[in-house]
Amino acid sequence: MNNLNSQNMQDIAESTAKFLETGNHEKITDAISQAYGPSTPLDVGVGVMLDGARGEDKTVEVVKRQAIGAGVVVGGAVVSAAASGAGPLAGYAGIASAVATLGGGATTTALASVAGLTAASGAPLVGAAATTALTAAVGGPVVAAGAVVVAVSAVGYGVYKTTRWLGSKLFG
Repeated sequence: MNNLNSQNMQDIAESTAKFLETGNHEKITDAISQAYGPSTPLDVGVGVMLDGARGEDKTVEVVKRQAIGAGVVVGGAVVSAAASGAGPLAGYAGIASAVATLGGGATTTALASVAGLTAASGAPLVGAAATTALTAAVGGPVVAAGAVVVAVSAVGYGVYKTTRWLGSKLFG
């Protein structure tokens, strides 16, 4: 196995530049899309890196997609909670479900801890209990839903910008 050194890295950079000049990268992204669908992480990552290589910036489009996706998840979770009989707590249950679906449980647990929210016994809140307490602390389900959408959009923005930058440095 070869060790990477500056010459290897230069060879990789030159080969990549030649590859991008040929237009074959379009064929590869098309093949990935056809084989796995247009929204696989690999396809998205390659596309964003190519945005950086081409000097294109689709930040607004990406943030809109993230916001719409998060809004659909939150709305669907609240409707599902209401249909399941959560009654007046449907908003709280829906937010907890949406946060879990979007992978934000650890973040809400940490935020609840930082905010000093604890159970009546003084024990730290985790998971859905932390999310529910945080939802109440920020002003209720409507405010929390907005915060979830903004947070998901912010993460999408950061990931896009970082991956785009990486693509511009590696292939630009």
